[in-house]
Amino acid sequence: MSAITAGGDLVHYEVLGRGRPVILVHGWLGSWRYWIPTLQHLQSNYRLYALDLYGFGDSAKNPNKYNIEHQIALLEDFMVQLAITKAAFVGHGLGAIIAAEFARRYPERVPRLIVVDAPLFDTGDLDRRAPLVRKVAARPTIPQPETNPNAPTIMSASAAMRAALVEAARAKLNGQLPAELEEIAGFGPDDREVYEAHNPLMPLMEGTTLELLLGRCFRRAEPNYEKLLVDVNKIDGRVLRRSVEHFDSGRMLDTLRLLNIPVVAIHGLEDPLMPPPRDEVLNYLTHEKEQTLVPVLLPNVRHFPMLEDERFPRMISDYLDAADISRVEQKERWKRRHR
Repeated sequence: MSAITAGGDLVHYEVLGRGRPVILVHGWLGSWRYWIPTLQHLQSNYRLYALDLYGFGDSAKNPNKYNIEHQIALLEDFMVQLAITKAAFVGHGLGAIIAAEFARRYPERVPRLIVVDAPLFDTGDLDRRAPLVRKVAARPTIPQPETNPNAPTIMSASAAMRAALVEAARAKLNGQLPAELEEIAGFGPDDREVYEAHNPLMPLMEGTTLELLLGRCFRRAEPNYEKLLVDVNKIDGRVLRRSVEHFDSGRMLDTLRLLNIPVVAIHGLEDPLMPPPRDEVLNYLTHEKEQTLVPVLLPNVRHFPMLEDERFPRMISDYLDAADISRVEQKERWKRRHR
């Protein structure tokens, strides 16, 4: 077991393999442990990091850090403390939201992004929507630690301050940021929200429990149910609501569409939690981006491709290695439908 401290809170992670760094970010059900098959298959070619977010697994259970801002700050400090200059990200569910926003804020640190069963919802305006560009405030170069990068250190003041200020502002103003804090969160003064918030995740997470969500993914008699239940029982249930209270489905789509890095969106077609993206969504995401944003739809797969489809590790490896992700052969790749 490996760990760092961030702002006085323990953050657990595991690391395996040698090569280019890849960071795996889990979703709402489970912890780093369900990445084990992926870690085992990819360790020969990559240096793989799988961490537990706040509220999950063996990381700290601090409700003040269950929002997206603090989870993003966690990733920032994780990379600094372990001296990871840049890394490809693979994010699943909640991890996909966090990894995508991290890539938007730090594009120079994320050369490639793979999102798995991400919340990709139709906002109802995609035929006329123009992606909203959010300015990324200039930030000083993040210093590298001079001591042992694996030694526990304290969360950087910049990450902690940004997360705390943004969260406090939103809590007081029903999710709206005051002008003086927009830049901290990555908004410029001329980039006010022009789209109505669309948050289908809130009703999903408010009226359920972790065990009920798990039961939607696997039957009790299935081995994966028992494997995941061990870690589901370690999750602080309050993280469900806190992690989605400021989610905006339009912002999520805009973020992915505007990223200037190769992005792969993998989704199980039988996912009972995150509905497979509709053609309208995929058309929007891939508009003028067919070479750099590739959707892959997996038949007979639910919410956990890494546990349900033995091809998943090879698929991840292929997309991490390919100079041109659009040329990777996948029978399940979505083909663009022209309107």
